[in-house]
Amino acid sequence: MEYFSGSKKMLQFIVDDWKLLLLLSFIFGIYFYYTSTFDFFEKKGVKYMKPTIFVGNMGKRIASKVSFHSFQLEIYNYFKGNPFGGFFEGKRPILYLMDPDLIKAITIRDFDYFVDRNTMRIREPRYVSQSLLNLKGSEWKAVRSTLTPAFSSARLKNMLPLIEHCSQQLVEFLKQYNGKDVEMKDTLGHFTLEVIGACAFGIKCDALTDENARFVKVAEKFNYMSKSKRIFLLIILMTMPKLMRFLHMSFLNPESITELMAILQKAKAERRSTGIKKNDFLQLLIDAADSKREDDVSAPDSEKSRAKQCLDDDTIDAQTLLFLIAGYETSSTLLSFAVHVLATHPELQDKLRAHILDSTNGKEISYDLLSQLSYLEGFLLETLRMYPPVSRVDRICVKPYTLPGTSIQVDVGDAVAIPIYGIHMDPEYYPEPLEFRPERFIGDAKKERPSHLFLAFGAGPRNCIGLRFAMFSAKLAMVALLKNFKFSVCSKTNDPVKIDKRAFLLKADGGLWVRLDKI
Repeated sequence: MEYFSGSKKMLQFIVDDWKLLLLLSFIFGIYFYYTSTFDFFEKKGVKYMKPTIFVGNMGKRIASKVSFHSFQLEIYNYFKGNPFGGFFEGKRPILYLMDPDLIKAITIRDFDYFVDRNTMRIREPRYVSQSLLNLKGSEWKAVRSTLTPAFSSARLKNMLPLIEHCSQQLVEFLKQYNGKDVEMKDTLGHFTLEVIGACAFGIKCDALTDENARFVKVAEKFNYMSKSKRIFLLIILMTMPKLMRFLHMSFLNPESITELMAILQKAKAERRSTGIKKNDFLQLLIDAADSKREDDVSAPDSEKSRAKQCLDDDTIDAQTLLFLIAGYETSSTLLSFAVHVLATHPELQDKLRAHILDSTNGKEISYDLLSQLSYLEGFLLETLRMYPPVSRVDRICVKPYTLPGTSIQVDVGDAVAIPIYGIHMDPEYYPEPLEFRPERFIGDAKKERPSHLFLAFGAGPRNCIGLRFAMFSAKLAMVALLKNFKFSVCSKTNDPVKIDKRAFLLKADGGLWVRLDKI
């Protein structure tokens, strides 16, 4: 009887307090789900940061208490002395790599195990999702091999007159600021847009002749995101990342991207309708796509499908859009921070100007001559070391892998991360890292340091495909700038630079202001 009496009481309790029980079950389920991976690294014997439910180790970043670059440095220093360490983005574990040999293995030697980037599945237009950054596996390899010839030495040499013309336009554009304070990020963004438009698409952007040109205004807003949208996306990413594939959301400004895409598609359509051929990035893609279509006639069905998938119109459009926005953002960041360094280090500015004048005096600027400007190259690479546009690079494991020299297993789908900014600021590799020293990248000093410890352009087969174009155009711009202008600090100059705590890519909070004087 006592047994039935106890059961009856329990049943009565459930009937009377079912709402409370349901709530407690829901809370327990939520807690279990969002902490179910928190023993991931403990099981593997990997040192890790203690996570917090929902946010993992991302609390400071979500609250915008620290910039993404500084955050990567903090993570790196936390694990310093260990070859790797565990980090949680929400509930997702990320294996951070600190050891140079492991970084080399992942990005170069054993690249086939880590072909893919860590990307989100989002319901974006295909002209965004099919970009080289997002493509995976064999599809990425096919598109990458098609694009690689666009950045050959021969093609860069043919682009020199176009970039030189843009450089002279830049000089004329900057003369209006003679004796004035000027914000260099947006100003030099005009130059990079003009260069990319001319060299990649045969488009005249009017970026250096009309400060309010429509193309410039649209391009400048490509990554604008309202505060409410940014907070909403962060909440989804931390708590329900799989939901992103069902949402019509994007990390880019959809209005700006749509308008930019319309401009690029118009250029492609005109090129095809007129039959006019140019020696640029767009023409390479069009020719490759047309060649694939011709080959499809005799190809087996499976090969037809792959060729069409790799170079259909959306995929072509995706590469042109990527080239435009990635080239615009990263190149303008490099040049503006380089000018900031010139203004805050007048002794280096004098030395670099003398180097350029001595090396180019009485000579016609050529591809080979630019290659001989070792101090200029060292100056730009040191700028990228201290101010890399991207502070972390990720890879996804595509085949089961054991970290060399350990028993740590990396499974398919696991993510690894390399903290670029942490490595660039490590005194073990770059003594006195806060000191700006172009000599680090000249002669024996550069040769003695492993190349995979400089990661501004990434490393291995999946590095930045446009790195040679970026350095080539930056050198031409710097030659023109230093021959015509002197840069100095002004009342708005922040030294050291304050980094925007909300941005993912490197961005100076308040801009990069200098005083400009015509020589």
